[in-house]
Amino acid sequence: MTKKILACTFGALLALVLVPTAVASADQTDADFTNFLDAHGVHLGTASQTVNMARVMCHDLDAGYTQTDEVDQLTGAHRLSQPQAQLFVGAATANYCPKYHSPNRPRGK
Repeated sequence: MTKKILACTFGALLALVLVPTAVASADQTDADFTNFLDAHGVHLGTASQTVNMARVMCHDLDAGYTQTDEVDQLTGAHRLSQPQAQLFVGAATANYCPKYHSPNRPRGK
């Protein structure tokens, strides 16, 4: 019984971390972004989690991380293939932080 309570508590805390309350309701950019990724077989959780990951990635880039660092993170921790990770980074930068978008990466629309 104690293990079940701890598991539920952990799950609830994890949900709070992954889906912050500050996330605004989905707009057309969010829908286009997640639909593009879904159409290309890139799945990172719910739509709001995926959008949140893109926004966090933009903050990482602002902090000095490179797109290669982000691809490495996605291929390691999130187990995406190299092409999937590059697709995510290209679409995320195009939609959420265009100052980092390379013209040879997909826009996600």
